[in-house]
Amino acid sequence: LDRMSDPLSDPALNDGFSARPSGSGPFNPRIGGGSMDGRRGSRRGGYDSRGSDNNRPGDLRSNSGYDQYQYEPLPGALPGSQFPTDNWSNGNDPFMTPGTPQTQLDDEAKAIYDLITRRYENPVNVRAIRAMSANQAVQLYNEVSQKIDERHLEPASYDLRVQRALRNLTMALDNPSFQQGLGISSSSFQVDGFRNTLARLSNSGTVRNRSDASNVMNTVMQQAASVPGLTANVVAFEFANASVDALDKFSALEPADPRAVPGASAPELTKSAALEDQIVGVGVEVKQHDQGLLVVKPLRGGPAAEAGIEPGDLIVAIDGRNIVGMPIANSVDLMKGTEGSRMTLRISRSGRGERDFSLVRRTVRVWTVDGAKLLNGTDVGYLSLDRFAQNSTAEMDQALMELYQKGMKSLVLDLRGNPGGLLTTCVEISDRFVPCGTIVSTKGRLSSDNMVETATFARTWSVPLVVLVDGDSASASEIFAAAVQENQRGVVVGTKSYGKGTVQTHFPLSSVSGNLRLTTARFYSPNGRPMAGEGVTPDVIVNDADGVENGDLVLERALRIAQSSQLADMAKASATCRTRTNSAARSSSLDGFNDGSSTVSVIR
Repeated sequence: LDRMSDPLSDPALNDGFSARPSGSGPFNPRIGGGSMDGRRGSRRGGYDSRGSDNNRPGDLRSNSGYDQYQYEPLPGALPGSQFPTDNWSNGNDPFMTPGTPQTQLDDEAKAIYDLITRRYENPVNVRAIRAMSANQAVQLYNEVSQKIDERHLEPASYDLRVQRALRNLTMALDNPSFQQGLGISSSSFQVDGFRNTLARLSNSGTVRNRSDASNVMNTVMQQAASVPGLTANVVAFEFANASVDALDKFSALEPADPRAVPGASAPELTKSAALEDQIVGVGVEVKQHDQGLLVVKPLRGGPAAEAGIEPGDLIVAIDGRNIVGMPIANSVDLMKGTEGSRMTLRISRSGRGERDFSLVRRTVRVWTVDGAKLLNGTDVGYLSLDRFAQNSTAEMDQALMELYQKGMKSLVLDLRGNPGGLLTTCVEISDRFVPCGTIVSTKGRLSSDNMVETATFARTWSVPLVVLVDGDSASASEIFAAAVQENQRGVVVGTKSYGKGTVQTHFPLSSVSGNLRLTTARFYSPNGRPMAGEGVTPDVIVNDADGVENGDLVLERALRIAQSSQLADMAKASATCRTRTNSAARSSSLDGFNDGSSTVSVIR
């Protein structure tokens, strides 16, 4: 989860919402108060759980304007880094031998090498570095360092941060993406001399504070002048990045694209990161493929959908440029452009050859609620929520009312593959179903990071509820599922969720244009259970659903549960806000959901 550093400055994150209809219907009256207009007693900041939540390399998705690298998972702290005095205590030499093949690196070194590759394959990062003066880069390092010291949940020692910076630079010297991105020679004797300087500094003593770290950085900046193309701003930029790399995999330094102009599409947004309600582009969600970009889906109402682009299509060229084998960050960079500009996508469609689609970029609404319908002619409603974005609550309200008007008596809410989103939205949607009790709590270093979110919405939906999750359901999805499960509001079906349990705060940068994302708190389930590494274990586990032809075992099982009397009884009991049942009683109440299938087991 992420939080904005100044949440009260953004009214969009703190809006109230309209009251529920009065009278009879599928709503619970709020017991114990809560204003009828649904506004909360306290104003909360905007949290979100960007694409890094899922930690799924190889399944990176984009919605026509996203810089993929910024939300690709980052390596966490190095071995032993949980202790502030550790200095490469894993026994590995901190510096690779010049010219060591990437395939021969240990796992830790490979993670660093891959991170550097992603960083400098990213055109936005390269443009940001080139636009920075050395003074700006130093100011960026100081700003990042100070913010880590003040706000990160478990800040790494300066010794560890400097060691990481020295190793990053050493490995970068032999990284083709770094060399090509910045025009640095890899064969000159100056490079070997600079590498020796880095090794000497690594063994020159413990770095105790920011002043010591700055002295090391200044020395490296001076020595870098001997290497063609390796400028002082590159060194300071890498020191700033290394300070974040030494933390956790969800913290990140995200420089803005200096080429961006008003009216241009935003950096390409992954599925998990597209928290805005609209983007400028052609409206297509894609992910990396070895033959180009694979279309996951065209966005509803966008130019791509209107032109007939379909899920499963392969984008093989953009404006005549072949993108087969091109990193996703570079491919989506080619898709950027101003509203009203034209772009040609060459599409390869299985069995039908290739075809060019000429599309005009425009503002496209990003919908998060999808597939709202009654299942198989029953009175069981179904809808899928693919992330908790700014407009998701309003979308959910509209979809639920439409389903109710069609005769919905119970609901299946599909959160499979949902990597998270805004916590404010998550709490609002949880509040639509949980009549009372705790939704989530957070704990961090500062008192402002410690909060308990409770159900306060005036009127909630009382329909029996089934929530679907899987291993790609993360962060805000897990908060919602745990709130439903531990407040006895419904049944969770599927496979164990991802298990992300930390909060990230977004700090706008003042030294350069961009954003610093730091882990500042952990979050806990309604019963006080830490979510990090644990996730949500479904009440009913349905395995081996993937790959089933002409069917969805999880959804089929959920449909049967949604029609059961046990679920109806659970919904009625929840509406009274009675004390939560113990685990044994809950297990007994769930026995009726087991149909004896080998793919289904009831958790006790």
